[in-house]
Amino acid sequence: MQLNHALLLATNIQHMAQFLESSLGLKKGPRPAFGFDGVWLYDDLDTPCIHIAAKFGINESQSDYLSQASVSTEAVGLSTVDHLAFFATDYQEVKARLKATSIPFVEREVPAANEHQVFIQGPDGLKIEILFTRSELI
Repeated sequence: MQLNHALLLATNIQHMAQFLESSLGLKKGPRPAFGFDGVWLYDDLDTPCIHIAAKFGINESQSDYLSQASVSTEAVGLSTVDHLAFFATDYQEVKARLKATSIPFVEREVPAANEHQVFIQGPDGLKIEILFTRSELI
């Protein structure tokens, strides 16, 4: 089993998409006509890995699609997710992209593992981990 995608509910769909494009290098791509606004972002393997839909002011189509009992003014999702993590292979490129777009980041090592983490904070409190092997740091 592997993770297929994550659906993010954003207060501003385009702002969230722009942040993920500039910080992670994801690209907008085709999205089915669901009957409600949204964006699908694709990784460098052309896989649609992040889906974005509205958090507030949702319509009946989105409500039905997300299996909510009734239309409310706020889409309700799981609040138990702390962060999303992406594995990356070009540490210097990612770090340069974050600096060029003025996105602050925090780095740390995973104890007893060959992993280096870079954390960024996005819109709506979204926390993202970008994970590298230590050999990428050289």
